[in-house]
Amino acid sequence: MQMKCWVIDTNVVVSGLLTPGGPSARVLDAVLEGRIRMVYDARILAEYRDVLRRPRFKLNPEAIDAFLGGVRGQMLVAPVPIPATGPDPDDLIFIEAALAVPERTIVTGNLADFPEKVLHGTRVITPTQAVGELGP
Repeated sequence: MQMKCWVIDTNVVVSGLLTPGGPSARVLDAVLEGRIRMVYDARILAEYRDVLRRPRFKLNPEAIDAFLGGVRGQMLVAPVPIPATGPDPDDLIFIEAALAVPERTIVTGNLADFPEKVLHGTRVITPTQAVGELGP
C-alpha cells in the first residue's frame, strides 16, 4: 500500500492528543506507523506549536514536544500562495500545503472551514473518513 501524503488540520492534532483511541488519534497513530506522511509548511508548524501550548487544552508538554519533534521528519513543502477567501482565512495555509502534493487531501474535523469555493481542487475528509481509507 502506498503511503498517504495528507495535510492534517490543527483540530485533528488537538483532538488526537486529547482523546486517545478516537478517530483523530488513529490518524496520528497512522503517521507514527508510517502509513501517512504529514504535509506541512513553516506556517502550519507554527500554528501547531501555538495551539497545542494553549493552557485551556492542558496538554502534557512532553507530548507536545514529542509530537512537534515528529512533525519535522514528515513532508515539508514550500506552497505557492493562492487567492481565496473563506470562513477562516487562517485555514488557507492548509489548502496551499495540500496543493503542493499530488493527493491534495486535508484531514479536518471542521469541514465548514473548507467550503468548495476555496478548495482549488483540494479534497477534504474527516478523521473518520481518513481511518476508513487507511483500513485496519
